[in-house]
Formats: sequence, structure tokens, C-alpha cells
Amino acid sequence: MNTTKISHIAHLVEICAQAGISQVVLSPGSRNAPLVIGFDSHPKIETFVVHDERSAAFFALGLAEASGKPVAISCTSGSAPINYGPAISEAYYRDIPLLILTADRPTEWIDNGDGQTIRQKQLFHNFIKADFELPNYPKGNELLVSDEIVSRAIKTLFDSPRGPVHINIPLAEPLYDTQNLTSQPILLNQSKEKNDLSIEEKEVIQSNWKRYSKKLLLIGQLNPNEIPIDKLKPLIEDPSVAILVENTSNIQHFESICHTIDRTLTIINEDELNDFAPELLITMGGAVVSKRIKAFSRNNPPLINWRVGEFLIEEDTYKSLTQSFKVHPSVFLDVFNQLNIDTQSNFGNKWKQRDFMAETKHFEFLNSVSYSDLKAFDLILDTLPDDSNLHMANSSVVRYCQLFNPIRNVNYYSNRGVSGIDGSSSTAAGIAFNTKNRLNLLVTGDVSFFYDSNALWNSYLLPNLRIIVINNGGGGIFKIIDGPGKSKQSDYFVAPFEASIKPLCEAFNINYLKADNPEGLETVFESFYSHQSNNRPVLLEIDTKNVQNEVVLKDYFTNIHK
Repeated sequence: MNTTKISHIAHLVEICAQAGISQVVLSPGSRNAPLVIGFDSHPKIETFVVHDERSAAFFALGLAEASGKPVAISCTSGSAPINYGPAISEAYYRDIPLLILTADRPTEWIDNGDGQTIRQKQLFHNFIKADFELPNYPKGNELLVSDEIVSRAIKTLFDSPRGPVHINIPLAEPLYDTQNLTSQPILLNQSKEKNDLSIEEKEVIQSNWKRYSKKLLLIGQLNPNEIPIDKLKPLIEDPSVAILVENTSNIQHFESICHTIDRTLTIINEDELNDFAPELLITMGGAVVSKRIKAFSRNNPPLINWRVGEFLIEEDTYKSLTQSFKVHPSVFLDVFNQLNIDTQSNFGNKWKQRDFMAETKHFEFLNSVSYSDLKAFDLILDTLPDDSNLHMANSSVVRYCQLFNPIRNVNYYSNRGVSGIDGSSSTAAGIAFNTKNRLNLLVTGDVSFFYDSNALWNSYLLPNLRIIVINNGGGGIFKIIDGPGKSKQSDYFVAPFEASIKPLCEAFNINYLKADNPEGLETVFESFYSHQSNNRPVLLEIDTKNVQNEVVLKDYFTNIHK
């Protein structure tokens, strides 16, 4: 195999292939040329070229999220790796495995006036699982040292909890020479045993389960099928348990589980809160969107709060954490197969009853609501084809989606690790590439769309990608949340701007449609989802700039609460 002449880079590429890293996203540059040559030459590795490093890293994050496998990214030196930061922080708080390979100048040139040279060692140390740096000029026995560092880094990448791992790689010229790889490095086999609950932990679970009659399971963001619904069956059947999920959990059970937390909490009066407050709170999964459930749980703290899962950091979101069970949720849930059901409590039924009441009022309001952001989401979700992936950009989009029941057979995705608006489109493009058999719909706001418009500057966009931009004239979230509207500087937060989406679509050969009135919105979806002769993605702009969307949303919650 003809590959880079820099032996320790050729070895790094081979070790990655042996470990099962089969996708690498590269950004053009000179200093990382040996990595580009090495990865592109390897028959077991699929390479992508994405110019913008920020977009490239989010695209890789989407590839990793969809495949469940680590993905590597590589760029040149200097300011280029700094652009990886947003996606790496998202991966860190979501336990998504990215292998970050940053090419660097030899260490003697750092802070000595050489071009494209900054202090890259431990560049991401605040939001990285582990940092490594390869030797400057490894030869002979030092080549084995380099191989061991790479093997250790990749072992760390695969170990649970997963997360991003950084290898900084000083490289000296010449950079473009090639050779036939003769020596075959072997990946160090250092597999980690699967975690299980201890006998003591099982006893704690069993004893406390019998003690309390008001138990609440709150499930945040999960990958599709991460917790099979059968695992939750014992808790679903236990009337002392209320189960609250968001659509980002990808868990659906319409008869017993509360899927719309904000909607349900709105219908509970202040004088009833104690009846709905749990004695035992169990949390699983990642981030929770709802600020209302966070406030509810913090203001009505449980006696016991268990956190379940393998996480990189210990979080106490509800300020009541008493114990963490650091195992996969499925392992934790297996304990309940042997526990007796508390038939005396109706705590779970009480929550679900309010959920049904809120659902009835939800549909009543939507039947009368006029053209607005809320009505747009109603139509978007109503027309979404079966077996699709729905990507929700951050700020108002993901919050609107939480007001609607999840759709059967739809997988929900959103960058909720850090909840930034900076990479939603690029991440959706990555997931779409690795789920070619499903339609992928990204719903994004105007600010989020323009912020990540370089996601369209990508040679790997497929015809299974559809994009809807809710253009409400700026950061609509700041018209919804309390605070900005009371300020004289409210326009600084909403930040209305003039920019046209259509020319941008034309520049990147994206099919463009627009709706700016009720009639147009009702009829546009047939064209939006139809096959395009140029086999390119389609973007639909829904213009609601002339609507007081915040008033409609306020009226929605007022009607739910009545």
C-alpha cells in the first residue's frame, strides 16, 4: 500500500483502520498533508473533504452519531483547529466519540514567528476526554513510542463513557513524499470490561423502591433504540411511577408515558404541585430541554435523586443528587424485573391524566390558530413522512417541537449537549449521509441557518436531505423568554437582519421553495417532498416575519392552563 513517507503517520492510519475507524473528515491544508495522503490511500477508510473546519467537525459529529462509531477529523495547524471547538464541546457533553488529529509545527517553532503556528498542545483541555501529543521526529525505537501513544488514545476513545480524544501531531517538512508501507503496527488490545451494578447498589435500589409511593423517571436525550421500550415495561406497569420524556429521548409509549413535559406542567396548578412532586427522582439520558421541569424539580426537591448512565462528568442538574449508578440504563432497568409492583399508588396515572387533559386543549387551540410559527410546526409535523429523521435546531425550534406528541417511527436529533446554534445544519448533513435509506428533515431558524450556512458548502449533501427555515426575522427565542422584551436593548438580542435565503440556495445548487401565507403553507409540502430531477436537497423558507409569534405562543399556554 502506497502511503505517506512519514512512518509514524502511516502507522497511525493503520492503527485507526485496525480499530474500526472507517470514516475520516479532512479539511484542506499543507501541514496535515501526511494525514490526508495516509487516510485517503487506505482501502478500509472512507474520506471526506470539507473546507470549513467548524462545519467539518459538526459533519463528523453527525456521521458518528448516526453510525454509533468513532469518526476522525484532521486539519492543518494554526487557527484551523480552533474552529473545531464548538463541535468538540458538543461531542464532550453528548459522549460522542471523535478522534481529533491536529497537525502542528515542530515544537521548536512554537512562539518563534513561524506561520500558522500557535500553542496547540492541550488546545481543547476543558472539553476533551483525553489529550495526547506525538513525538517530534520519531525513528527506530521512538516509532514504537508513537505507536503506543496512538493505541492508548484509541483505547481511550472506545472505552465507556465515550467522548472526543485529541492527538496533536508536530510534523516537519517534507510533507508530501510517499512510500510503500512495509511494517504493520498492531493495535494494543486493552479492552475494558462491561460495567455492572454491585450487590450493594442493587440492594439500595430494591429497598428504596419499596419505601416510596411517588416515583418519577425523567429521561433526557438518547440515541434511537438506546433504551428498548421492553426494558421500561416493569416501570410502565407500576402505577407508583410517572415517566416523563422529551422527543429527543426517542422513547415512545403513548398509553402510559408523558411525552410533552411543558404542555403537561402548564395544566398543573400551584396548589397541586406537592401532589405531583416525587419522593424518588430517577434521571437517565442526556440534556433535558424543558426549563419548566428543571424549575419544578429544583423548587420541589425529591428525598432521593438517582442519576443513571455512563457520563464523562458528574452533573447535579436538579440540585438534589444523592447517588449515581454508572452503568448503561438498560443494565439498571434489568433490576426491576424482579421487583414487586406497588398497586396502592396512583402517582403515574395522575401525571398521565393531566397529560391527556393538556393534549385535548392542545388540539383545540391548534384547530383555531392562524398562520404563525406554531401553526407552521403543526403542519410540518403533520406532513412529515413515516420513517424519517427529524433534526431540530436549537433555540425556539427545539422548544416548539416539544409541545407536540412524538411521531411514530421518526427518529429525533438535536445538538443539545451545549445547545448552540452553530452546527445544526452540518450535523444533520452528516447524519443524512450515514442514513441514506431515510428521509432527513432539518427544521432550523433563520439565525441558526445563516450561522451555519457553510453546511451547504459540502460535496456530500444527498437528495434525502430536506431543510425548512423558519424565517421570523431574527432570534425569535428572545421574544419568547422572559427578560429581553423588558430591556431597551431588545433589538440587540432579537437582532433582526436583512439577508436573502434564495440566492444562497442558488449559489450552492439547493432547490428552493417559499411559503409566506396560510394558503401557500398548506399546499407547499407536496412539492417539498417530491423527487428533484437534479438529485439535490430541497430548502423551504417559511416566512413569518409579519406575525406576532410570541403572542400566539403566549395565548397557547394561557389556553392550556384554563
